[in-house]
Amino acid sequence: MNKLWVRITLSFFIVLIVGLCMMFFFVDNVNRTTYNAMTSKQLTEESELLESMITKDLLTIRNTKEMFSNLKLPENLRFTIIDKDGRVIFDTDSNIWTMSNHIDRPEIKEAKRKKTTSESYIRQSDTEEIQMMYVAVPITEDGEVIGYVRSSTPLETIEAAAQQKWVSIVIVFTLILVATIISAALLAYKITNPIQKIIEVTERLKKNDYSARINDTFPGELYTLSESVNSLAISLNAHVTEIKDQSKQLESILSNLNTGVILINPEGEIDVINDAALKMINQTRDKILNNDYQESLVKLNVLRDIRHVYKYDEVKTSEVHLYNPEEMILNFYAAPYYGERWEKRGVIVALHDITDIKRLENIRRDFVANVSHELKTPITSIQGFSETLLESGDLPREVEREFLEIIYNESVRLNKLIIDILNLSKIEKHQIRLNETNFDLTELVHTTARPMKRLFKDRNLQLHLPENEEHMLYADKERVAQILVNLLSNAANYTHEGDTVEVKIEETNDSIELSVHDTGAGIPEESLSRLFERFYRVDSARSTADGGTGLGLSIVKHLVELHNASITVDSVEGEYTTFTVTFKK
Repeated sequence: MNKLWVRITLSFFIVLIVGLCMMFFFVDNVNRTTYNAMTSKQLTEESELLESMITKDLLTIRNTKEMFSNLKLPENLRFTIIDKDGRVIFDTDSNIWTMSNHIDRPEIKEAKRKKTTSESYIRQSDTEEIQMMYVAVPITEDGEVIGYVRSSTPLETIEAAAQQKWVSIVIVFTLILVATIISAALLAYKITNPIQKIIEVTERLKKNDYSARINDTFPGELYTLSESVNSLAISLNAHVTEIKDQSKQLESILSNLNTGVILINPEGEIDVINDAALKMINQTRDKILNNDYQESLVKLNVLRDIRHVYKYDEVKTSEVHLYNPEEMILNFYAAPYYGERWEKRGVIVALHDITDIKRLENIRRDFVANVSHELKTPITSIQGFSETLLESGDLPREVEREFLEIIYNESVRLNKLIIDILNLSKIEKHQIRLNETNFDLTELVHTTARPMKRLFKDRNLQLHLPENEEHMLYADKERVAQILVNLLSNAANYTHEGDTVEVKIEETNDSIELSVHDTGAGIPEESLSRLFERFYRVDSARSTADGGTGLGLSIVKHLVELHNASITVDSVEGEYTTFTVTFKK
């Protein structure tokens, strides 16, 4: 800021010096011209005065000298009397006998030619050998030029007078210069001080300090400038705040998206990548961000598609299979993206995890195939035995009864399968509304197990129920009974003769656990993850022989989830299996 003050002051000083110099030369020129004119006029007047006093009779050496001795002439002027032939008759400063003929002098020649006063001439004097100014006036009598009066003065006299004036002018100019410099310095300070404060605020704005403001009031245009800077600061602050908010919103959206998003700039470097994309490609942000996409995304096997988007500005989609270490199926989408003026900004990549969708599609296909298979078996049996009965009218009575029993059993099985499918469909579509009430879970277990005791007895299985201790549960009583029936039926189907099935109830501060434990065949470890799938059977032949549909455990799982509860399985093949349902209090 001091430099600015110095520059402004120096600028004023230079302008002033240039102005004073121009004024100096102008005044000098005017002064010299004016003084020369004044001197020329004086010479003319003095010469004309003398000319009026000289007659033809006085135009002799003796008479002229005598006349001049009686006159009081200006001491600073030199007078010369010349006859019409150019001979010097009298000179106030020099010896006439040493002076040459003056008829060829410029002022004499002009006076002779014009027969009137000549112009003033400045030239080197042959006698005095100095620069002098000359004026010549013709002496006339009866209209005839009889001689000339020439007056002259040295230029040193003019210079001396000019120098005296210049001393006064220089003194005045010096005073003006000092006063102007002081005024310029004060004016520069008045200008630079507000500018300094404005610069300080703009420097803070440049450093992203948008709270900076100009609080002083300045005069004139500086006030308008300060108000403009304050308005700019307010506008910048608002825009930056808006941009930050939008950036945070975008960052929040990207962070919470399940879809992976990757932005690649025109140089092929990754500018943006969200958490979902990092998780999908199993990489860290510092290894991906600002790196070349051809190195960072090589495991996706989509580099050719990205290059295609760069080259042709076309959208590319594909399906990507990854193993991290489990298989993950991604829907890959790449498209060009542009700026406000449609300049190409790079490529945007979207990765959507469709593993669950693919798995559900497979389950749906398997479900359709299983349903078709499960329906086909009883229908085929019913159709076959019915045709046999219709075509053979002389079958023995016992054979007919056997065929009718088979048809009946298969129809019962078919009806049970259809009912289970419908129930499962209703549960999955949340079309079943829970009728929740408070009831004693122990009492429900005993009530539900009572009709099934004959089944356990026929299969030589021992069923142990919990003691009559009250355990109050808030749930849908009918659906909990349905869960228990399916678990007990499943245990009866997979438990060997002579083994035990036990129902337990355990209560904690937060939950009530209902478990069904059997010492039967157990479940292989590889089957545990698929146990609740529709139509999945660990032992397909045995389940079919026992009349199972393969939907019981799937129904159990959905009913448990409908109660916002959980179910777990603990099993060791050949030793035991325990299903535990945990209800929240």
